[in-house]
Amino acid sequence: MKNANATINYSITQTIPVIIEADIIVIGAGPGGLGAAVAAARNGARTVMIERFGFPGGMASAGGGGPFMPNHSNGQPMDRTIYLEWAQAMHKYCPDNQRDDFDVSMNDRSRTFFTKEMAMLATEDLLLDAGVKIYYHHQLFDVCVKDSIIDSVILFSKSGLTAARAKIFIDSTGDGDLATKAGCEYKIGNEDGNCQPMTLCFTISNVDTSRMPDHKTVNQLYCEAKATGEINCPRENMLWFEIAESGIIHFNTTRVIMKSGINGSDLSEAEIEARRQLRQYLTFLRKHISGFENACIHSIAPHIGVRETRRIKGLNYIGIEAFENAQKFPDAIVRVSYPVDIHNPSGTGTVIRHLPKNDWYEIPYGCIVAKDVKNLLIAARSISVDHALHSSMRVMAPVCSIGHAAGTAAAMCVKQDVLPGMLDGRDVRKRLIEAGAFLCQ
Repeated sequence: MKNANATINYSITQTIPVIIEADIIVIGAGPGGLGAAVAAARNGARTVMIERFGFPGGMASAGGGGPFMPNHSNGQPMDRTIYLEWAQAMHKYCPDNQRDDFDVSMNDRSRTFFTKEMAMLATEDLLLDAGVKIYYHHQLFDVCVKDSIIDSVILFSKSGLTAARAKIFIDSTGDGDLATKAGCEYKIGNEDGNCQPMTLCFTISNVDTSRMPDHKTVNQLYCEAKATGEINCPRENMLWFEIAESGIIHFNTTRVIMKSGINGSDLSEAEIEARRQLRQYLTFLRKHISGFENACIHSIAPHIGVRETRRIKGLNYIGIEAFENAQKFPDAIVRVSYPVDIHNPSGTGTVIRHLPKNDWYEIPYGCIVAKDVKNLLIAARSISVDHALHSSMRVMAPVCSIGHAAGTAAAMCVKQDVLPGMLDGRDVRKRLIEAGAFLCQ
């Protein structure tokens, strides 16, 4: 047992090598980092991607894959162009007999399922093709800040501590790790400080899908199993997706509440709790659901899915009113039509609120510009919005477009020798439109 009040005195004073010098450094290779790094490199900046895992893709790969959530208007995707290129890059990793079942235009949600391996390889393809230098297995350790400017980041790897320098930094960690270490103000969770629950995704194989009951029947049996104690999970229903590969079902249905995605002990406990739930689901499916009698575990995500942690305060800040009013901005860099989707931070229930059909709200440039650090942009779900709006913009498609905007702005800063806060967001918007972004009126 640990002593909650125990501490030790420990300090590091050593000379460490600078192994990276670049125009732009992106920390985190998830959807936002992908958009940021590719956009920055395509705009002529020397761009480096730093990733803690040995592979890219963020929650698209480490989280176990899954369908893209729709962000459309009039049946057309609003996230262009890097997001669609990502989907097209995934397409070539589908077997020949499954390629027709993957919709590269992202217009059909039932046909946008991807595996974690597809996401991983496609992300790397786009990064390398754009000329991005990638450093895998490098963990952000610390940040050196002088006069509100990040001078360098300290990395930890098998080589020990090393340093990296750039003119502009982009935080694509999802949790705002770089921004927080640099001293940025942030908010977290709802009014009680609680974040949306975490979910561990997994796939089940050897399923006779022709004999599966409909969703209503499965969820009725699920609720009965919860009532008898056979399943102990706060989620109110089961969520699953059929994939192109025959006999395999993807489950996005575990729910771990009241754990923090930015607390190491909580994360450890969340993984254990999620796998406890997974074992119960497997037993339940085999025992009660037709077609699952011989089911077995096919894949478990290597990292639990984290929906929400910090939100970094930017030069601008918008809340749920932007959603309710379908608000538009002259310096908008992203459009979002995905609904408010708040999984109950403390238990059962999910709040879903939709926009009017074919309408959207916009995110202004200032929401991705860190308020407290002058050479830092945010390209992840951790931008400057409130808890409710965050539940809408956090999904992969708009996050990739947020990255596209951050990378474009960073490259503009390098070319003009200015800092992100000095740019006119309308000029960033114009550059994004020139690159094919869906931002024209």
